[in-house]
Amino acid sequence: MRSIKTEQIVFSGLFVAIVFVATYFIQIPTTGISGGLIHLGNISMFAIALKYGKKYGALSGGLGMMLFDLFSAWFAWAPATLVVRGLMGFVIGFVAQDKNGQGQNLWKNIVAILLGSVVMLTGYFLFEAIILGVGWAAIAGVPGNLVQLAIGLIALGLVPFLPNMKKENGKIES
Repeated sequence: MRSIKTEQIVFSGLFVAIVFVATYFIQIPTTGISGGLIHLGNISMFAIALKYGKKYGALSGGLGMMLFDLFSAWFAWAPATLVVRGLMGFVIGFVAQDKNGQGQNLWKNIVAILLGSVVMLTGYFLFEAIILGVGWAAIAGVPGNLVQLAIGLIALGLVPFLPNMKKENGKIES
């Protein structure tokens, strides 16, 4: 018999891996004082946070994208990515909670992504401006981040097709 905790660990690892692979799969460099990257990781992270909640959203976003940074040329961003994407996934999952079920309300999902986007834009801007020391020139990275976020909206169409996870008799079903 598998325990809920074991299954939660398995799902956490699976979601982190999905976000990592989606981020690594297609990479399009963008402009900006310190570079930038458009990738598909937001689609999977948004979908996971919307459908499975704040915990899985934070873990998959923070760890999955941080691992991408560590295994690519973006390793300097890894600490910021862990915090920014983790907080972003948490916010999206938290706001998407609904009395009808996690991620079931389209308008809440849209607001969740918009609020999560504010977290990402603000977090990466502050990281580049203050920690990387580029000051206001960090604003040059915002357009690329906006494109990433727009691509992530595809997740809204995926959420209804993702399987549910329910606690029933001590088991998580999907």
